[in-house]
Amino acid sequence: YFIQSNLSSRGPVVMIRWMVLLVVVLGMLNEYVYANEYEISYNIDNPEQNYPSAGPIIELMDVTKEAAPNQIRLSYTEDPTEMSITWTTNAVSPTEQVKYGLLEGDLGYVAFSTSHQFDWSYQEDSSDFYYTSGFIHEALMVNLEPGKKHFYQIESNGQTSPVMSFIAAPAPGEETPVSFLHVADQGIYSTSVMVVKDMMDRLATKDFHAILHCGDISYADKYDGQRPPPSGMAEQSMWDTWGQMVQPLAAKVPYMVTPGNHEVVGYESGWENGTIYHKRFIMPGNERFYSFTLGMVYVISVSTDDDVDAGTAQGDWLEQTLADIDRDTFPWVVVFQHRPIYN
Repeated sequence: YFIQSNLSSRGPVVMIRWMVLLVVVLGMLNEYVYANEYEISYNIDNPEQNYPSAGPIIELMDVTKEAAPNQIRLSYTEDPTEMSITWTTNAVSPTEQVKYGLLEGDLGYVAFSTSHQFDWSYQEDSSDFYYTSGFIHEALMVNLEPGKKHFYQIESNGQTSPVMSFIAAPAPGEETPVSFLHVADQGIYSTSVMVVKDMMDRLATKDFHAILHCGDISYADKYDGQRPPPSGMAEQSMWDTWGQMVQPLAAKVPYMVTPGNHEVVGYESGWENGTIYHKRFIMPGNERFYSFTLGMVYVISVSTDDDVDAGTAQGDWLEQTLADIDRDTFPWVVVFQHRPIYN
């Protein structure tokens, strides 16, 4: 499930729409076809076992075969006149850049990218890397006009993406309605595709300013059982597959994430321990706990698997951040995190 929230006034009312997806869909998404059949059963004798099946893992993407820009994602910085962007290719070329501008036919600004790869092995001390990432590119678009629609096109690895668009963040304090989608615990299951499809349908009829993903993103550790010893190591192609699955959303709306236990906690993260999270995402600040603004809304990400007590780095940062917010400029404060405050 996910929440659609609309913050449109300085009053105390927030409209929250809950949606639980319990339908079976056969769909085509980004040139991949997935069968979305799954079962929901109820165990009367042991209610603790009443968890609906998420369905099978969808077909994994082989990033080594993808020459064109893929896994395209936008993200905000702390400056509403900026927009970060990342994408992946299987090789690099002398020109790695994104062109952008206010007019679809006049992309007069250019942002050059930096590129990196990483290796991932079953054994930390092994030189036998079973996975080498694609080239992950990162660029920063600057001098944006707050609240305005901008167009962009990626030129990378000798390939050119379609011209796409996004809406820059409203200026701080601007009295304009702000809407966002909120999702968590997603993975790359058949039901995950259903949720993405529903969000795509919503984007087709309404502009959203951000997608807030509250941790447990790709569930790359859930490939356990298909790993040779030692088991439990994360399957990195699940990250690639997730990135391509959400591209229809993330290439249009800034996709803001906060880590969950399946990104940063030992065995539960497939022994990634947060390293892959930082290699694949561009978030503000230290990328785990950070803030950004959307008009009248001040948004804060909290990492619930990092200490938040007084005297800790995150705790002191959060206390100071909350104290410094000008509530005349930002009457709305939204905090998103993986583990709920109340459970």
